[in-house]
Amino acid sequence: MEIWHFSHEHPLTLCITEDAGEPCNGCSRPIFDLGYVCNDCGFLLHKKCAKLPQKVHHRLHPKHPLTLLFNSMKTFECNVCNKTGLGFAFQCSECNYNMDVTCFLRNQPCPDVPPLEGKTRKLHHFSHDHALTLCPLTQQSKKNCKGCGQQISGPAYCCKECDQLALHKSCAQWPRQTEHPFHPSHSLTLFTESPYTSGQVLCDACGKPIGGFMYHCNKCSFDLDLVCVSLTPSLKHEKHDHLLTFFEEINNQVQCNSCGKPCPENLYRCVNCNFNVHSTCLPFPSTLKHRYHPHTLTLKDSTPKDDPSGIPCAACGKKISSKARAYYCAECSYGVHLECVVSEEKLLQDIARIQEELDAIAAQLKGLTKMQA
Repeated sequence: MEIWHFSHEHPLTLCITEDAGEPCNGCSRPIFDLGYVCNDCGFLLHKKCAKLPQKVHHRLHPKHPLTLLFNSMKTFECNVCNKTGLGFAFQCSECNYNMDVTCFLRNQPCPDVPPLEGKTRKLHHFSHDHALTLCPLTQQSKKNCKGCGQQISGPAYCCKECDQLALHKSCAQWPRQTEHPFHPSHSLTLFTESPYTSGQVLCDACGKPIGGFMYHCNKCSFDLDLVCVSLTPSLKHEKHDHLLTFFEEINNQVQCNSCGKPCPENLYRCVNCNFNVHSTCLPFPSTLKHRYHPHTLTLKDSTPKDDPSGIPCAACGKKISSKARAYYCAECSYGVHLECVVSEEKLLQDIARIQEELDAIAAQLKGLTKMQA
């Protein structure tokens, strides 16, 4: 079987690879069975990587569609796992957001596959009696998503029979069950209405009332709204064992574990342990040098006044919250999230540690060779 793939100039043939374990040029993971091979130059793709969509909406980045791009020479940093990748990347050009193939496949929703009917895509969602039709909506439509409660601007599934339901494409594709780091002890089940007799339900991550869909643990009465379930822990704090997640604001009455004062906004939080710390209480140096910028960056408690709309983070591409602490170069309107600085430093430390271990192993092998000689 032969195909032409956008990532390569020659045709690719589906066959068993001659050298088992050779890396895929798309995701860099080894191929042990069938793969698409270029007989001219040895280019390799997993069968599943060759079938990845070139444009897709994903629940971890619901604002804009992601485009599958290929670059064999330039690395990128995945915004989900913070690992450096090479080859295929699902990218949002508007936000400079990247997702590697592994994270894309790992976080794929598992709904019933909507059948194609003519030129429209239909979906039978478990929350509604009628079939939903995928259609584009603008802000002028003034429709809010039944799942997350936020206004819809972009592709959405709508009911054309009763006009009572509209769902973001990403919200319609959430799986019925999921595992989440905010509640690692049990899996969570998707509910379209409150599971409680009172009808009222608060999100256990942010404390805000949930008016749409929610993920619920029946054993622990634990609940997450669809906004918080899409958040990813990213910051390691020296006083806590788990990664912390940044929240712009929460409704819970919590105290900072560092200074003891109330902690309602701009905090890093471990939901599972209820560990909270002000971003201003984190032990960061007042200035630092960033490896991708020639000038010294200064730690500030809010966005500089000359950039009130927010500066995109030079590491992850997401806009820095106007009230969040971050490192800035005022001269260049250059900024980096605190958590991104920590992730990069941890990566460099891990590389240095691995190199030390490899050097030690090499020295041991050299010593054994001399003894055998």
